[in-house]
Amino acid sequence: MDDEIPYIAGEEYAIGTQFGRTFLEKLLIAIINAHPVGQDTPETRLNIALRALTGEDSKVETVAQDGDLPALRFMAQERHSDKGNRFLLLMKQRKENKPTKLPRKRSDRTLAQEATDKFFNPPNEQARKSIYDRLREKFSGTYYRKQGKGHEVNYREYFTYQAVEHDYVAESLEAQALDQICEILRKNGVEVER
Repeated sequence: MDDEIPYIAGEEYAIGTQFGRTFLEKLLIAIINAHPVGQDTPETRLNIALRALTGEDSKVETVAQDGDLPALRFMAQERHSDKGNRFLLLMKQRKENKPTKLPRKRSDRTLAQEATDKFFNPPNEQARKSIYDRLREKFSGTYYRKQGKGHEVNYREYFTYQAVEHDYVAESLEAQALDQICEILRKNGVEVER
């Protein structure tokens, strides 16, 4: 059917996938951060608390502390723009019945090179290559998988979500609810750091 949105091979979307911490994880981490104990990291303590409460570890693959995150979000935003531009051109071609070759999406390498030039000031070409190789590996997920993390995570979609697809209204409402719960906990003698 001509008015259906076309499926372009390789365009998988993260439908039904939740990125970032769950509400329960955010609440627990606020309590954990207010009570630093021993040598365990907050992440380790969070997993222990989640296992005790739910029987499962945290499902989040957090890259929030990654200094490359602004560059990775830029790459995702540009990739998202490429996909949108291809789609709009395809719709224009259908309307005008003038098929032409669609522009290619920029490769991860090209996006990584652009991000390197925008966010970093490498002293030489070797350092530049090192940075864009690192960004490319992080964007594809190879970097994290080598560390044994996020084998089931589509990192391109994760960074795209971070850059353009998250819902600020839902995040705001969740933050307000979390603040209210933290206030109730404080009134009942439970220290929280939020």
